[in-house]
Amino acid sequence: MAQNVIIVGAGIIGAAVAYRLQSQGAQVTVVHDGRARATDASFGWINASFFLDHAHFRLRHEGIAAWQRLMRAVALPIRQTGCLCWEQQGAALQAQAQELGDLGYPLEIIDRNQFQALEPHVANAPEQCLYFPDEMAIDSVAVTQVLLDAAVAEGAKELSGLEVQEILRDGGRVTGVQTPLGPLVADQVLVAAGTGTQALMHKVGVHVPLVERPALVLTTNPLPKLVDHVLVSELGEVTQCENGDLIHPVAVGHQSDAAERIDLAPDEAGDAALLRLKAMFPGVAMSRAGVQLAHRPVPEDGMPVVGGVEGGLYVAVMHSGITLAAIMAELIADELQQGVSNQSGGWLGPYRPERFAAPQT
Repeated sequence: MAQNVIIVGAGIIGAAVAYRLQSQGAQVTVVHDGRARATDASFGWINASFFLDHAHFRLRHEGIAAWQRLMRAVALPIRQTGCLCWEQQGAALQAQAQELGDLGYPLEIIDRNQFQALEPHVANAPEQCLYFPDEMAIDSVAVTQVLLDAAVAEGAKELSGLEVQEILRDGGRVTGVQTPLGPLVADQVLVAAGTGTQALMHKVGVHVPLVERPALVLTTNPLPKLVDHVLVSELGEVTQCENGDLIHPVAVGHQSDAAERIDLAPDEAGDAALLRLKAMFPGVAMSRAGVQLAHRPVPEDGMPVVGGVEGGLYVAVMHSGITLAAIMAELIADELQQGVSNQSGGWLGPYRPERFAAPQT
């Protein structure tokens, strides 16, 4: 008999797992309240050049390969743009290249002339730049919707605007979720609710500590083609969407940004970010089209939290879900249907939720 799985959350993690499970024969119901998701304000960069330790690097690197596998099954708005990174220079750039090269990550060090040939519109080309050819730019909102639609086309159900109030248990096993319209019954419940994960898991006595990591992302008016790669510079990160919008996180060093609060008003922050973009592309008439706030779901130690916590209940929360969604879909779907294997345990072993002790009361 097919497993009946409820997924709480419809961000990129929930959508990817829903598609994977449903296409493998499970009966999936995605339940979400329809509120803002971190996915919606993502910068949209799939990469492994940023990592916290070597195991995390290997997971992110496999995450790129998993996206390539998923793209062979589903037509997704993802572009293998590659990334040009020059936020560090001199010895620091050489050290970054050495470490990534030793880990087997595809890269090339290019000079100013090579950079200008690749990105002729960028002012003040760096003396040296790291080129990561396998990294990709993703329209995270569109990809999430494509995956949800593909899951529904396979037979999944999507219940939008419906808050999950608590996890239901019977005899020491999770049996479903409670909503304002009544209970929903399932064999398995996956909580992939982003920043809402901590409160929901707390109700069943499971400690999943998240930290405050708000982020603002600037979007410009549509512009002629200016950027062909993901750009990572001392002025911040930039990519250009298919419709011509430039996307630029307000915080410089967005991926490693550990600020717990945003001190500037969105208008002020957006204007400051726009000035940086104008310095990068002088003479280009651009304006601020929007500034979007996201509350990123960042676990306390920065690492993903993934795994079963009791019979019938599984949790998945992490940053960056953009890079990791495809590999997580493969691993989580396998564990929900078949249990922990040597392969899934090898990848996910460092990230189990039991690493967090319950706080003293």
